[in-house]
Amino acid sequence: MEVFDAGNGRTLSYERRGTGPLVVCIPGGPGMDPAAYFAAIEIPGHELLIFAPRGTGKSSWPDPADAYRMADYVEDVESLRVDLGLERLTLYGNSHGGCATLAYATAHPQHVERFVITNAPSSIDEVYADDADEVQQRFIAAFADGQERLLAAEESYPLIAQSDDEAERARLLRRFMARYTAKQGPTESAYLDRLCSAPMNYVSVDVMYAEFEAGLDLLVDAERAVAPALVIGCEFDAVVPAVQMRRIADALPNGRYLEITGVGHFPELESPAQFSAALSDFLAG
Repeated sequence: MEVFDAGNGRTLSYERRGTGPLVVCIPGGPGMDPAAYFAAIEIPGHELLIFAPRGTGKSSWPDPADAYRMADYVEDVESLRVDLGLERLTLYGNSHGGCATLAYATAHPQHVERFVITNAPSSIDEVYADDADEVQQRFIAAFADGQERLLAAEESYPLIAQSDDEAERARLLRRFMARYTAKQGPTESAYLDRLCSAPMNYVSVDVMYAEFEAGLDLLVDAERAVAPALVIGCEFDAVVPAVQMRRIADALPNGRYLEITGVGHFPELESPAQFSAALSDFLAG
């Protein structure tokens, strides 16, 4: 784990995996443990820099509740770029990490070589809610335990905030996250067990939802994100509908859309061969 001074009394951290051209991986959540979040990701022929934004890993955990806005995550990525001494970054982000990737590509287009975003909403509005309802109905129809998992998630989420017991919070988070994968085999279960038992920053989640509810729209300046972009949606992502990702791809000047069928929120977990091949092809230009 490498830690660097990001200024203003802040530190940020990351770890490296593999060899080859560098890809900066930004985790979702927000607030989830980066190592656990990206435990399943592999991009052969590339070095992965698993970034820990503020409030995760060995990075500083800011006290103010408003220190986890999208602009703050953009600032973290820019601090990383400066510390690495690179003119341009190649970025990969899943979920909230994809939101931060899109926001950075819009704010600093001159510093982005290319970027990939997976299952990351650009806004959370009525259209998003309608799209989510539609895909959740398909999720229920496709999986015998689909309705049970969605109901368990709906019941568990408000209880997380009410509990002061970390073990109980982890148990409730695991129930909530069961809807994030289409399959529920040993591989998926082991991944979710690890992710939900790792350290979690819940304050950052509250700030994210408050900002989206206040009208945050990451496509307002989409035309500025001129770097080549691969936007991935997944057929049975009951959290971020694939149609939302297609809209992002259509809004980007150089966006390409890929939909991975039969999987949920983590395609690198449920369809690793297709996912790795798609990223390798795109990153090769």
